Amino acid sequence: MNEIGSQKNRIRPRKTTDDVSIKTVNSTSKVNDLLWNFGSWLTEEDQFSDIVISSRIRLARNIKGHPFPNQASTGDLNQVLKKVKYACEKCHSFKKANFIEIEKLSEWDCKYFVERRLASPQFIERKVASLLVVGPQESLSIMVNEEDHLRMQCIEGGLKISQAWKKIKTVDDELEENLNFSYSRKFGYLTACPTNLGTGLRVSVFVHLPALSMQDKINSVMETLPTSEIAVRGFYGEGTESIGNIFQISNQLTLGRTEESVVERITATAKKLIEIERKARYELLEKDSIKLEDIVFRALGILKNARIISSLESMDLLSTLRLGRELEFLKDFSRLAINQLMVLVQPAHLQKIYNEDLSAQERDIVRAEFIRENLQI
Repeated sequence: MNEIGSQKNRIRPRKTTDDVSIKTVNSTSKVNDLLWNFGSWLTEEDQFSDIVISSRIRLARNIKGHPFPNQASTGDLNQVLKKVKYACEKCHSFKKANFIEIEKLSEWDCKYFVERRLASPQFIERKVASLLVVGPQESLSIMVNEEDHLRMQCIEGGLKISQAWKKIKTVDDELEENLNFSYSRKFGYLTACPTNLGTGLRVSVFVHLPALSMQDKINSVMETLPTSEIAVRGFYGEGTESIGNIFQISNQLTLGRTEESVVERITATAKKLIEIERKARYELLEKDSIKLEDIVFRALGILKNARIISSLESMDLLSTLRLGRELEFLKDFSRLAINQLMVLVQPAHLQKIYNEDLSAQERDIVRAEFIRENLQI
């Protein structure tokens, strides 16, 4: 199973029923250009990628002299957009970046960026002047006028927290040459939410924990983490549920902590989870390898033969497939290809791939077709 991008040219939009009239989705060419340009977190791996899908650093910043977005007028928000765009254009890290005005996108285009992990659900729901800046390979991006004026992030494949921190720190320094950030000697960087006060730093890892889920140990393991310091979130971040046994682990507090200490804590927490999940996988193999192998190949059978499948079911089955690949039941499958498929089978991505205004049932049908085509070994 090769990386999905190599198969993009043979995917063609088609009607899924004889009686349904399909309408073309309005979208920007920039969104279409980004669709098959997988970010580095979907094309790069390291020795921890069997558990850690990606690492992300996010910084919250506000521009001095402008109200926070939730208190700002349209004029204030537009002034912030202009200042940030100017600063980005002067920023070496954002050469060849895409500047995407959220207000001009269709609903599906907005959801696409959430699925791509470039925008938060809260960001696309805000009906205000806002901008998404996406750098090459989607590694660096900025949400402008979300909860804060700037939410800049770096996302990397595997457990590369330190590398992501170096990149985002460079971006922060470059932008500060042309932007005057709100800062207090007593409290640090000023943010709309008190939990981001201080460094404004959020460090998170995207972890795949199927063995712990099978053993019903997720809750007990998460309870061992210091809740005052560590937050456990779902697939799309705060306020969302886990999908496909994937969880986001991040720091809870930013005030009174140095950036380096937060990076070290989340790195240590991730390595602890890696150790626990690998042990759980070994225990499952030792206990009943045939039963586990049967679960994996049943999942493969459904994915290769289903004619209709929901987003949630496909994610759960792909999660099992990913586990089977790590346990070497499925040696010919690429981990990156499975990661990419987990992204592409989401609703908004299917709308973009087929370039059709699909109903929920039609998406379930084309999703099954898309998976069948891309699971060929």
